[in-house]
Amino acid sequence: MRPARHQAAYRSLLWLYPRSFRRDFGADMRQLFGDRLRDRGRLAWLETAPDLVRTVPVQRLEATMASFSSGARVLALAVIVVGAVAVSVGFGAGAAPLLVIIAGVAGLVALLAQRGILRRAGGERAPLWPAATQAWWAPLAAILGVAMLVFAVGTVFEAHNWGGRIFGSSVMAAFGAVMLLGLMRRPFDRAAGNAMILLASTPAFPFFWLVVPTVVAIVIWIGVLASGFDEAPAPATTT
Repeated sequence: MRPARHQAAYRSLLWLYPRSFRRDFGADMRQLFGDRLRDRGRLAWLETAPDLVRTVPVQRLEATMASFSSGARVLALAVIVVGAVAVSVGFGAGAAPLLVIIAGVAGLVALLAQRGILRRAGGERAPLWPAATQAWWAPLAAILGVAMLVFAVGTVFEAHNWGGRIFGSSVMAAFGAVMLLGLMRRPFDRAAGNAMILLASTPAFPFFWLVVPTVVAIVIWIGVLASGFDEAPAPATTT
């Protein structure tokens, strides 16, 4: 395929983004793809395709949530949550939550690697209480983080723990700690905090038969993804 056809294909894919996003960043994205195409040929798609898969859904979700009124957002959130739970229960073997976990963890690992989140996860942190009230979904994230810590402590002394539950309890405690640290880090680095929160909420999806953990995790994901991953700090105050 000639370079002109690659560029035409990329321009067509840019229509997947919201109109406002194309208006603000479309020209720069086309220029960047052209530079990659000139330097690497068709291998430029190896960088571009994952970026499209990761950013298109986020930008679409942000644009959709921004266009809704407060009441419409609540209604849309309720429909998404109820639908996701119904699908999860309908797949008796848990296929839907498993797919969500695989896709979510893969995307978040890519995000962590691309943005150097592991290096930026450390740094200044807000006190836990204001961090837990910084957004409408933040209290749920804080409750989930504390619940994972409590669950880890409660299961570590169960019978037949050695070699099984000890490891599982340690992992659960780590996820709970990452959740709380992500909330505290988010006011100073939105991208790092959001990535930590999304990653820490993934253990809730396997417990889909309990319904509540999965619902809470879905709500957290919707709130975090709708808030975006830009570099602007997220004030740790109730809005």
